[in-house]
Amino acid sequence: MDDPRADNPVEAAPEAAPADSRRPSPHDLDVLSRQLGRPVRDVVEIPARCVCGNPLVAATSPRLSNGTPFPTTFYLTHPVITAAVSRLEAAGLMNEMNERLGADAPLADDYRAAHEAYLVSRAEIGARSGIGAVPEIDGISAGGMPTRVKCLHVLVGHSLAAGPGVNPLGDEAIAGISQWWTRGRCYCDGAWDTGGEAPSRDLSRHGPQGLPGIVGRPAPVRKSRTDDAADTAADNGAGAGQ
Repeated sequence: MDDPRADNPVEAAPEAAPADSRRPSPHDLDVLSRQLGRPVRDVVEIPARCVCGNPLVAATSPRLSNGTPFPTTFYLTHPVITAAVSRLEAAGLMNEMNERLGADAPLADDYRAAHEAYLVSRAEIGARSGIGAVPEIDGISAGGMPTRVKCLHVLVGHSLAAGPGVNPLGDEAIAGISQWWTRGRCYCDGAWDTGGEAPSRDLSRHGPQGLPGIVGRPAPVRKSRTDDAADTAADNGAGAGQ
């Protein structure tokens, strides 16, 4: 069932968003934990926000607090966007994009440039946060870049963080979810549980993980080939760093 709020989203003025800081506040971390349904960890910046100010994307440290290198820098957190992107994946958009990458040289070049931009952004975030270089993940971005599409959520997170014109396929996916989410409106009301304490136990490894009922049907189970399993786990496992 489609999210009924998509037809009647809550309007919000752009100036309602917090002004200029990417540094996550305690409130941001509380919201992220509620959005994800688990305690958030190792978030160093909020690179994209809703017009109301709530986080849309979290930037995770390139090295987690336990010392683990972590290549998936930009992690999509907003449940409405996450559910909408899952619909695109379930409809086969990733397969279509992969076919186009093999046949469209200019698109492939732009996608490779997005990969390079991702690496630059991660290095900058690492420097700003005091993490510094993480040589174990040199040259490794996320989402299947630079040659394939393995996770649209990662590409959308990158596009929202970097802005339009950086990741062509992330931008296409954002355009593709416009019936459920657009940049100029707030869809936060009722999208996650705001009552009681924020989640304190990480249950992300236990049982099938659906999305909140408020955003429509649960995320579809995406099967990957055996040779893609490790990469898919890395791309979708950003919760390990959240």
